[in-house]
Amino acid sequence: MIKEDKKLTLEVAAGIGIFTGAALLLALILYPRPSVFAGLLLGMVLSLAMFFSMAAVVKLCLKTQSKKFTVMFSATSSLARYMILFAVLLVVVRKYSDLFQPIAVVVGIFGVKAGAFMQPLIHRMIQKNK
Repeated sequence: MIKEDKKLTLEVAAGIGIFTGAALLLALILYPRPSVFAGLLLGMVLSLAMFFSMAAVVKLCLKTQSKKFTVMFSATSSLARYMILFAVLLVVVRKYSDLFQPIAVVVGIFGVKAGAFMQPLIHRMIQKNK
């Protein structure tokens, strides 16, 4: 199961990277500003951090046998993850909006959703090439 978890994690991370690459190409055509590229890359880093955090929480919750611990730990982890994300976005908007385009950061953060949606396709492509 651990080997399968690593494959799944890498497939979702690859999906996040593919989404960010596509967004960077689109930004190059539509709005080629350094702050947009930096925002997309920061969003990708944040989405990868969120995904790895979620994967670690799920793995830990699956190992434990306590339903009460699982519910509390997953809820508090999710809340902490989104509070940190909101704090980073707030700092970017208030202090560093000249370096990181805030909308591009949010688009980059959506990479976690795109990576999850693209994982089955990436998995099939990998299995097909074996």
